[in-house]
Amino acid sequence: MSSIETIGGRRISRVPAFRSLIAFLLRKVAGWRRTARTRSQLLELSDAALEDLGLTAETARQEAERPFWDTRGETWRRFR
Repeated sequence: MSSIETIGGRRISRVPAFRSLIAFLLRKVAGWRRTARTRSQLLELSDAALEDLGLTAETARQEAERPFWDTRGETWRRFR
């Protein structure tokens, strides 16, 4: 069954909701991979490069140690 029938008799497809969920999950995983990569790259920067970014070696280390899913402004509630 690829659709459901509402009380009013209108048929609603389930496929768009499933596709939307899959697209959301793919974007979320891609974002997590990007976060993990950029955090590990922070550890490779020189002190001069970190200073240009306004960071210290300690703040870069703290950021790099955060889990990949711990991102500010990103929540699961954004799925629609």
